[in-house]
Amino acid sequence: MKQFLITPSAGKRLIAKALANHPTILTAIKNGTLVIVAGTTNGYVAEEILKTQKNFGDFSRKHFFRGITLPPNKTVTVEGRLADESKFPGDVVIAKGVWQKGKTIADVVDSLK
Repeated sequence: MKQFLITPSAGKRLIAKALANHPTILTAIKNGTLVIVAGTTNGYVAEEILKTQKNFGDFSRKHFFRGITLPPNKTVTVEGRLADESKFPGDVVIAKGVWQKGKTIADVVDSLK
C-alpha cells in the first residue's frame, strides 16, 4: 500500500472531481434537482460539476460559504458569517441540467424529493 500526502485544497479538488463524475449525481443533474449548499469544500464540488455541465458561467468559490473562521482582527457576525454578504452567490441549484443562479436551498426545499 502506498501513502500520499496532499494539501487540503488538493483533497477538496479530488473529492470534487470524484463527485462530478458519480453516476447518481449525473442522473440527478439530468432528471431532477441537485443542490450544492455553500461551503468551502462544496465550492470545489460546485466548480467541477458546473464545468462538466458547460454551465460554469461566472461561478466563483471565493465567497461560496456561509460561516468561516477568520483571524480575530476580521469582522464576522455572531453566527460566524461575514458582515457583508453582498458577494455571496447563493447555493448552486441545478434543475434538469440548468443552473438556477441566485437560488438557495430555501427556495427549492419544498420541491425536493
